[in-house]
Amino acid sequence: MADEVRELLVFGEKTFRVKVPPDAKITFGPFSPPTGQRDNWMASGKAVGTLRIYKGTKDNIIGCFSNVTGFRDLSMEYAEEVAREEGAVIWKSDKDGYQREEKVQRASDWVEPVQITNGAKKPATRRKREQADTNF
Repeated sequence: MADEVRELLVFGEKTFRVKVPPDAKITFGPFSPPTGQRDNWMASGKAVGTLRIYKGTKDNIIGCFSNVTGFRDLSMEYAEEVAREEGAVIWKSDKDGYQREEKVQRASDWVEPVQITNGAKKPATRRKREQADTNF
């Protein structure tokens, strides 16, 4: 695997993919040189920085991407837990006043994002874990 080209999924103002040569070095950090303004690293309350890719040594930069919030190697498996809550509130009114009854069902799914490989979409798979109805 050390001789294979790596593909990174990069997040920021745009989400994009970049192929990285096997002997490349990758760094990620604040903008450089620093300007003394905090907004370079913490734009909109979110840490953003620069992803740099070097061929061989740091003297030979082959890629520099600014306003990056994160990245990951696409060969690494990844899934997100997504929570869902469905329910209803029933209000009953009688001579004694109002009564409120809630019925809520909570569930969470593990969702693997759709990955695009060689122009073809790989279908997302799901694993579901549900919890019983909860009455309040």
